[in-house]
Order: sequence, then C-alpha cells, then structure tokens
Amino acid sequence: MRLDARGHPLHTRALSVVLAARADGKLDVHGTVLDLRKRGFVPVAGDLQGAGVIHDMRLAGTIDPASATLETLAAEQRSVAFEPSAVTAGESCRDPIDRIAALAGTRLDGGWGRRLGDAIGGPRGCSHLLTLGHLLGSSAAWALARERALHGAAPARPAGQRVFRRDVVIDGHESAAARVQLLAQTTDLHFAPAGAIVRPMERFAEQLEVRLDAEVEFPALAIGRLEAAERRRGARDLERAAWRDRGEAVAWLGGQRLGAGITAELLARLGAAPDDRPLLDTLLMLAPALVQCAAAMSEAWPLAFRTDSSVVAMGGLTDSCYMWRQGGALDRARAAEGKRTP
Repeated sequence: MRLDARGHPLHTRALSVVLAARADGKLDVHGTVLDLRKRGFVPVAGDLQGAGVIHDMRLAGTIDPASATLETLAAEQRSVAFEPSAVTAGESCRDPIDRIAALAGTRLDGGWGRRLGDAIGGPRGCSHLLTLGHLLGSSAAWALARERALHGAAPARPAGQRVFRRDVVIDGHESAAARVQLLAQTTDLHFAPAGAIVRPMERFAEQLEVRLDAEVEFPALAIGRLEAAERRRGARDLERAAWRDRGEAVAWLGGQRLGAGITAELLARLGAAPDDRPLLDTLLMLAPALVQCAAAMSEAWPLAFRTDSSVVAMGGLTDSCYMWRQGGALDRARAAEGKRTP
C-alpha cells in the first residue's frame, strides 16, 4: 500500500518499542515517543512553544518472558512542554515521573491498560508517557507471543541481541482548510536468534507492516476517508508477500469522532481479535497524534493572543494531565483570569 501525502506538513509523531535479550534470560524493554512540530508557534503559560522537537520521552524496564511480567519500569522526559517557571509556580511535567515505578510487577495482560491508567492517567501523570505505556505493554505482549511461535519458549541469544522492534510513525498534513490527513505506518521487526557475527539477513525472522491513510475534518474531528492495509513477510516469502486490504475492519470508523470515547470503541470492536492487535495499536495512536497536529494548524492563535491579556493563553483540558489538573498552578491561573477550559 503506497501512502501519498497531500498538503502542508504539520507534525510527525514517532513511537518505538524495542526488546533485547539479557544474560539472565530476561528481556530489556525500551520505549520512545518523539514529537516533531513542523511549523508555527503556540503562546502558552507565559512563553512561546515553537517548532522542532516538542516531546522526547522514554520508558525502560525489564520483562520476565516466562510469566510476561514487567519487573521494573522507569521513565525519562528529555523534552517536555512545561519546565518549572513563575507561571507554573515551579511545577513541571516531570514532577510525577516516579509514579510509573508503581507498575513494577505488573503482568502484560488484558488488565495492563487499566493499571497503567490508574498509575499515571489523567491528572496523575503525563499523557504522552501514558500513550507510550499503552503501546509498550501491548507491543511487548504481542512480541512475546510471536517469539514463542517463531522460535520456541527460550531461544538462546547473546546478551544485548535485539528480539523485536516496533515503530509507529504518524505524519500529519493540512490537506485542505480545516482538514488533516494522517498517514500512519507501523513496522514490526522480529529478529532471529543468531551468533555475534552473522550476515544481516540471517537476523531476519519476520516483518509485519500496517499502513493507514485517514482524513479528519475540523472542528468536529470527524473521520472521513480511511484506508488500511497490512502485510506480513517471512524469510520464505519476503519478495512475494502481498498487501492485504483491511478496509472492512475500519469502515465503521467513517463519521466517528477521533476524540474522547474512541479508545473504548476501538477496544470493543477489535480487542477480541488477537491477530488484529497491530492494526488496533496503530488505530489507537491516531487520536493522540491528532492533538499534536492541531497545535500546528492555526496561525490565528498568535494573532488572537497578541491583544489578549491572558498569561496562560492556550491551554489543555482540565485533568488531561498533571500540569492541567484541577487545582494545579495552571488551572488556578486560568481561573484567576476568568478563562474557561477549552
């Protein structure tokens, strides 16, 4: 499936999850979310957020593959939206970062998402780490199952050798006035166990790709045209494997709002089909990516706030994250200015 971008580039969100072997038979897991804004600037919290890298955040942990248990988990936030300042009363996106450690000992099963949300969801943490955490949990569970299917229960690997890598890259383009095209590409790469020095393709076990092309209308956030396809390739059919159209699996999304409530609907529709998990995981990443694209859509915001007395200016939904939690510094500042939640 070929993806053809249309319109002005707005934003790229890239997420990755990597599993690697350890000497003790367990697995290291690393996740990354990177947001790259491609135009404009946003007035917010007494400052200006420009283009370039907006978020650069990481998760790192250890997995016991025998029990599918995440034994340790820690977070790192290299680039965040809000550093401590007078406007934030010294608060920062990093303040609740240690709450992620509460997930140590959690199984990577159907309850992972709920436990993750209980630990860092909404006002308790960072929405971007939450998104990355959801992807990390489902990707790791998928990888463990495919690893067993491809190579057995405990294949021998040298320490540090990669087992699996998933990348989800979503590009947003302003295809027309008040319309955003989202192009999503998910690539799963499964690595074959091998010695320390081998030819590159001896490491190839399997590749699974998912591609989506969606258009979203503003301000309703209604999904218009949506195309989807996937392709799985192994060593034997690397050249011959064909793309499989998945239009029938996503047709119901036409006209749906890509906002609050869409996650529950996606899980209800696709969550019971294990083979559809990569497609589901890709679809689940669209709404958070769209939020990032929206910040680059309007050149009217700087003009509007040029004469506005507000220090807070652009803001997030109440309780959407720690920084915009009810009663937090930014929420109090917004209330003092008489501003309403957007």
